[in-house]
Amino acid sequence: MKKNIGPVNALYPMPVVLVGAMVDGRANFITIAHVGIFTLETISLGVNRSHYTNRGIRENRTFSVNFPSDGMVVETDYAGLASGKQTDKSSVFEVEFGPLKTAPMIKNAPVSMECGLLDVLDYGNHDVFVGRAVNTYADESVLKNGVIDLAAVRPMLFDMFQRKYWRLGGPFADCWSVGKNYAGGKK
Repeated sequence: MKKNIGPVNALYPMPVVLVGAMVDGRANFITIAHVGIFTLETISLGVNRSHYTNRGIRENRTFSVNFPSDGMVVETDYAGLASGKQTDKSSVFEVEFGPLKTAPMIKNAPVSMECGLLDVLDYGNHDVFVGRAVNTYADESVLKNGVIDLAAVRPMLFDMFQRKYWRLGGPFADCWSVGKNYAGGKK
């Protein structure tokens, strides 16, 4: 029997990303897990308004989304602990830029997306940034037949309830295929 545990958002764990933006002329990164897919073309970032990075996203209308591997856990956690208001985080990671010029990306992150800002939604004390990937960059070591191989990326997942980072397991079924085996379905 299931127990009612209240109005808990049970969607965790979520992928951990490092969002980059230029603020006051320097690259700043924040660690967040409130990232989502709006449509195939658009993504969302839920970021508390108190964060320094928000100003850079609003001013430049660009940002990056970087997927750190589990080997980057120390730097990734630090980027979430230290505030860009008091700490210059521009030297925590080696930075590179694409054509947008104001969306700093992390060179050793296996996957980075250079994004343009489409909209900002007001959700109380959070900004929900809606963006579109203009360019996605993947290290050749994480590509398999031209597609990003999650096993090679070794992404981190964030669990709010246990305050832990998790790793992914392997694939176990084929999407849009395994359901064809459902005995109660139409033939």
